[in-house]
Amino acid sequence: MLADLRHLFRQDRAIHLTLIVTITIGFCLGYIKDHNASPLSYFLFDLGLFAALAFWLAGRIRYHAAIFPRTPLTRALIIFYITCFLYALHPDVPLLIGISAFRGWCVFSLAFLLGYDIIRSPRQVKTYLLVVVLLAVVTGLYGLYQYSAGIESAIQPDELIAERHQYATYITPAGEIEFRIFSTFVSAGAFGAMMAYASFIALTLATSKALSGRVRFLLILAMVPMLTSMVLTGTRAAIVMMLIGLMVFWWFKHNMRVYLGAAALLYIGIQLGIGLTEGRAADRFATLADPELISDRLSGPFMTGFNALIETPMGGGLGRTGHGVPFFLGGWYPQFQTVFSDGDFGRIMIEMGVVGLILLTYVLFTAIRGAIRSLRILQKSPHEDLALAIVGGAIMVGVGTLVGSPFLGIPHGMLWWFFLGAAFKLSAIYQQEQSQAWFAMPVRRRRARKVIRG
Repeated sequence: MLADLRHLFRQDRAIHLTLIVTITIGFCLGYIKDHNASPLSYFLFDLGLFAALAFWLAGRIRYHAAIFPRTPLTRALIIFYITCFLYALHPDVPLLIGISAFRGWCVFSLAFLLGYDIIRSPRQVKTYLLVVVLLAVVTGLYGLYQYSAGIESAIQPDELIAERHQYATYITPAGEIEFRIFSTFVSAGAFGAMMAYASFIALTLATSKALSGRVRFLLILAMVPMLTSMVLTGTRAAIVMMLIGLMVFWWFKHNMRVYLGAAALLYIGIQLGIGLTEGRAADRFATLADPELISDRLSGPFMTGFNALIETPMGGGLGRTGHGVPFFLGGWYPQFQTVFSDGDFGRIMIEMGVVGLILLTYVLFTAIRGAIRSLRILQKSPHEDLALAIVGGAIMVGVGTLVGSPFLGIPHGMLWWFFLGAAFKLSAIYQQEQSQAWFAMPVRRRRARKVIRG
């Protein structure tokens, strides 16, 4: 791991170091906010990302490169940014709220361009993935400690903290109150989603023959605290994310032995979490078999959004749902009324109307289509497991836009876009390597290879 970090810092050292620090802050931001509440703590992660972007832009300007690198997604993102900026200036929304919401919708996606441009080798991608798993294990272990210490020790007697963690419990069908751990994150939902995301990365890398046996064994061990903590969050969406991840894993691997091993690891981690809750978590997750609950969760955000479209087809302005707006900033404008909605699609329909719905669909479709194309290009290559970890995680998180806001989550949103850019770059690097190998090949071997492929 240390050797991988030294290799990472050989080029663009300031950018990579700032990014690693920023990702670490993202994993601890909830703890920082709870213990040092201030405007600075709210924007600490953003400041770190802005610093990395500033180093990156300075390098591009120094080498007279275009501000935005050419990628399959660049044009879609620029159109989205311009439209969001115009909606941030909506006359019915206070300017500070509009600008803050613009940050929530747009800033993290800049990490896609960053990831595409600064990634030079598969080893760098592997290092970032391992850093995410390491941080997830540490926060997962802290979450287990938090559960043993109890909710009283986790939530300090402060009104703002209590409001932030108002959903840190759930009531079982038997009427019992169960604590939903949130570790160092801002909420149990965000923590649970990250544990599912990092567990899938660990699972995929643990099956990679490109890693040493010791690293693969450690990755298998790492899944236990992450999966157990995921269960203790009581986040049903995280369970759904893991099931989607397993389906993607099976679709790509087609190896029953590997698939059964992955399912066994998932079962062990979940059973440990259920055992700690004395079965209460099982009662909560059993509600996923309720068709009415699933229907309500899926239709709720869309119905709210469609109702808003009927009233204001062009949208009510960025910030109308409170998307990306800090708690303290909302308090500065008590007269400003927000419209609550789960899900990025529901929120964008309220804030940007038909225009936003079309644009978000276009951006996500382009991103996921490009990611799957990158995965197919890298299939059977030495880098296929890195691509699967990224693309499978992208699909897991992308599905969450139906009922949640993964792109606003810290550090989920930034990581999703950064790794997506890395996957695009990996496929570009591999295609370039294959092209160079083809032209370096003797003419006779080229013809023979062409006949075999034909």
